[in-house]
Amino acid sequence: MKYIYITIALLAPLSALAQTPPANHALNPIGDASGGAPALYGRLIRSFLGAIGVAALFFFIIGGFKILTSQGNSDKLKSGKDTLVWAVIGLVVAFSSYILLRYVLEIITTPIA
Repeated sequence: MKYIYITIALLAPLSALAQTPPANHALNPIGDASGGAPALYGRLIRSFLGAIGVAALFFFIIGGFKILTSQGNSDKLKSGKDTLVWAVIGLVVAFSSYILLRYVLEIITTPIA
């Protein structure tokens, strides 16, 4: 009886794959052109912000590791703290530039009345 329940539990999600796609499912091989250049810039900026976030996380881990392994050595402790401070400064600069770019793109793309 247990095997029947396991089989049903594993095969039940497959019925969702049997549905037909919507009628307007035609894909454009060139891509979706909705939004134009501002949408492209927005995607690029979000990608760069994601990469900057990953880099900041990496530097937070490195700085924390330096602090944890300093064993009372003031030079290693200072190096770890400096790494953390510069990671925070990098994040602040990155997000400030995002806010500035978003504002500038909004001004550029707003039609003149």
